[in-house]
Formats: sequence, C-alpha cells, structure tokens
Amino acid sequence: MVKNSIVYKFSAALTVILGILFTVLLLSNLYSLEVVRNQSLSNSRNTLSIYVGNIHSMLNIYSKDLMEVFETNIDAAMDDWTAGDSGRYFKSVQLRNALKTKTSGSFSSDGMFIKLPDNREFIVQFGSRVSSKEKLPLNDFMIKHDFKPKPDGNTDEWTHFEIHGAHYLFKYMTYSDISFGTFVKADTLLSIVKGEGADNDRYVISDRSGAVLASTNDDLNKGTDDLTMDGLMKRYEKTHLFISQPIGEFGQMTKIVAKQSVFSGLKLIQWIIIALGIVSVVVVPLVLRTLARGIVRPVLELVKAAKEVENGQREFPIPHGRYSMEFTKLFHSFHSMVREITDLKIHTYEEKIERSRAELKYLQMQIRPHFFLNAISTISSLTYQNKNEEIRQLILHLSEHLRYRFKGGLILVPIHEEIKHVEHYIRMQEIRYPDQIFYMTDIDSDAGQVPIPQFLLQTFVENIFKHAMIYGKMLSIFIRASKDTMEDKPCVKIVIEDNGEGFPPHVWKTAEAPAHDPIERGDRVGIANIRKTLQLLYKRDDLLTLSNAEPSGAKIELRVPVPETRELAPKGERHALHVD
Repeated sequence: MVKNSIVYKFSAALTVILGILFTVLLLSNLYSLEVVRNQSLSNSRNTLSIYVGNIHSMLNIYSKDLMEVFETNIDAAMDDWTAGDSGRYFKSVQLRNALKTKTSGSFSSDGMFIKLPDNREFIVQFGSRVSSKEKLPLNDFMIKHDFKPKPDGNTDEWTHFEIHGAHYLFKYMTYSDISFGTFVKADTLLSIVKGEGADNDRYVISDRSGAVLASTNDDLNKGTDDLTMDGLMKRYEKTHLFISQPIGEFGQMTKIVAKQSVFSGLKLIQWIIIALGIVSVVVVPLVLRTLARGIVRPVLELVKAAKEVENGQREFPIPHGRYSMEFTKLFHSFHSMVREITDLKIHTYEEKIERSRAELKYLQMQIRPHFFLNAISTISSLTYQNKNEEIRQLILHLSEHLRYRFKGGLILVPIHEEIKHVEHYIRMQEIRYPDQIFYMTDIDSDAGQVPIPQFLLQTFVENIFKHAMIYGKMLSIFIRASKDTMEDKPCVKIVIEDNGEGFPPHVWKTAEAPAHDPIERGDRVGIANIRKTLQLLYKRDDLLTLSNAEPSGAKIELRVPVPETRELAPKGERHALHVD
C-alpha cells in the first residue's frame, strides 16, 4: 500500500530526478568550457557565412549593373564627341540617364561613373547614401585618377582606395581609354551587420593586405594608429577570439568575440552544484509535506465526491480551504460537470417525453378519414360499372396500404419499402383517375437500404395529389434517391418533383422557420410535422428544402444522414413505373 501511495511515488520520482540532475551537472562541469567555446566559434562562423554571402550578393548586383551599363552605352561613349555642342549634350544626357537608372534603386551601389579619354567628359551619378560632403572629394579623385586596365585582366576584383579618410571599393572596366566604373563605401557593406544588431560582438572588414576598411565598433580605433588586422590581433588576442571568413572580391570579414562573454557564468557551476546539494536536503522534506497537504488532500476530496455522485447525489458542494489554484479550478469544474450531468439527465427525460408526444401526434396525423371514405366511394362507383378487376386491384392496394399504415408508432423503414408503399398509394389514385398519372423513380440500390422515418415520402405524395392534381390534366411525379455527402458525412439525397403549380411563398417560410409543435400550430401539418420528426431523429433543422422547379412544379429535397454502423446492399437496378 505504501508503494501505491502518491507521496511515495512523488518522493521516489523526485529523488531520481535530483540524482540525475547532480550527475549531469558534475559531468557537464568537466567539458562545458570546451563545448561552449566550440559552439560559440561554430555560431560565429555560421553568422559570418551569412553576412559574407550577403556582401557577395551585393557586390554581384553592383557588378551586374556595371556590365549592363558598359554593354549598353560603350558605343555611345566611343562616338565622336566633337560633333557639336548639341550632340555632345544629348550624348551626355543619355549616359547620365543610364547611370541614374542603375543608382536610384534600394539595392544600388553608392555611385557609378563614365570617364572619357583626356578628361574630355566625366559623368558621375551618386547614390542616395552618399552625403554632399563626400561627393566633392570623390569627384576630384575620380577625375584625377587614371583607371588603367589591370595587368592580369581580372575584371571581377574590387580595388580599395582611401579618399579623405574614408575607404571605398571600386570596380571599373577600361576599353579604348574609356572607363566605366562603380564604387561602394566600405561602411555601406558593413551596414547589413549594423542594421540587424544581432549581437554585441564586433565585425571588421579588411582588404587583402590586412588594412581595416570598416568596423561596427569605433572603440577599436582608440589608443592605436595600427589599424590592421595584425595590429588588432596583437592588441586583443588575450581577451578576444578572432574568427575570419574570406571575401573573394577584396579581402575578408572578421568577427571579434570577447572571451568573457563566451565563458561568463561557467565559473558559477561549481558553486551551483554545492548550493543545490545543500538546498535539496532542506527542500525534499518540505516538498513531501507540501505534496501531502496540497495534492493528496484535494485528490481524496475528489475521490470522495466521485463516489457520492456515483451513488446518486445530485450536488457537489465546493470544499472550503486553502487549496491551490489548479485544484480550486478542478473543484469548480467538477461542480459544473455534476450540475451538467444532472441537467443532461433531465433534458434526456424531457426529450423522451417530447419524442413520445411527437409519435402520438404523428400517429394522429396518419388518420385520414376522408381518404378511406373516398376509397369506399370509389369501390361503390366501380360496382355500378361492373369493373370487377379494378375493384380487386383497389382492394388489394388498399389492404397493403392499411397494413403498412398500421405497423406501429414512429419507426424507421428502408427507402425501398417506403417507395413500395408509395406505389400502392399511387395505384389506388390511378384507379380513381385513369390515364392522368405518370410516375417514375430512380433509386440507387445502396441508397434504397438506408432507413428513413415511415410515411416520410408518403406525406409529400399525398400533398401532390391534394394540391397538384387537376382533373383532365396529366400529373407527373418523379422521385430520385442517391448517395451524397453533407459536411463530409455520408447521406442520402431524396428529390421529389411534380408538374403542378409549385409552392406558394408562405409554404417556403414554413419550411425555413424553426421547428415548432406541428399539431398545436394547426396549419400546414404535414410539412411542419416532418420537419419536427427529422429534428428529433437527426438533431438538425436543415434536412428539408422546398423550392419550385423549372418551368413549373414543386421540388422537395431531403437529406437523410446514413447510420455509421449500417452496411448498405450492393447497387441494383433502377426502375420506372408508368401508371395508366
């Protein structure tokens, strides 16, 4: 019994957890420094790879823009510029517009230029990131500098220039002493790191010689004139880690991580282990006592209440005491559940009573004295006409009709059985109205096995003869039943149509209104009673739809849910019946 108690299980589990925790802490203390260091280096390399990839993409965009401008405008640049001021002006505008198009986007370089031989014409277009203060030194530098073709013919390399203390990367193409170039400030390339602000570490980009071009932290420049990577490593190698990644176009990018930030907190691990050992000696008994008071007592209260409810108690008084928030909510939930169970039982009893009332009213609705009087009157009339065969047929169908009608209360019958009963009814009407009735059914065999409430179709057929039958005019009745789905659940769709005058608007409103007590209302008993029956059986109000067919006639659509446990028969044959 002790091993089966909650206190024992909690204390054993807590002891095991504490033992595992101590073991993990002791083992992690042996290699945590190396693990953290390797993890930090790995994360730094991954971050650098992302940033270097972004810089590479930016430089590729700038190079692509330069190549497009060169290929598109090299012919215009090589034309004769001495043809007159007008021609010179229009060529200059053309080239300037080409540069402006490439430098006006958000992913453009800081500027592009076109320089003709002997400084006959120099066209430059600056990007939005270049300030007015920077434009003049840049313009003077590009006019004075001779952008000679590179000896090795490598046009993919970017060249570093320092202009008035600012570092720029230039890429240019010189053909027939005509230079096309683009440039970007080193700080612009590093702005992707500054803009994200992902961490507090320092990032530096440098050229192939190791000269620092830009950094995210100005503190690197303080206290030293040696702004090279070698100088920075000598100065910070004891306190920082250096992780570098090459940038093929001009140099490399370096992340400088403070060792203190990598290993901060690891010295506390040993003290934490000792503190946990001391605390656990005090905490375990307190936890066990708290468990006994905060968990065991409420659980016993719930067990006691569950037994009382099982024995028939309808109310569960909420216990008073200082229980935890979770158990207080659980007590309230249990109280609500007991009340809901009681209400559900009452609702179930009321629903049974309502179902019984509906069955009685349904049976009352089936009593149609005028129908039997009409049948007897028809038999009497046929005797005077010596139509013995018609009399025998009428009596046969009438007996089948009565046998089906007096089966019992509200029962479910297969669709094909209800159709057979409808046929008997129509045969009797055919004897009364010869050569005026056309009747056709189209019933899928698997749909024909689905159960529906008795007299469901019979009621609508009776209404057709009551409202659509006109003496001397052919009456057509069509009934179809097929498998369908409703809200992704299987159902049978039944459609009944005639060629009468259709439903008046007030009948539509009756079908769309909420289900009421059909007998107490007293009007349109058939449709209202069917809706009530469907609502009681299937708990839905949207199974019956009334409309008018084209070009004339009434149309009834029924959707009957298919029971999940019922297996339908395989498909059979369809049949059509012509009554004449």
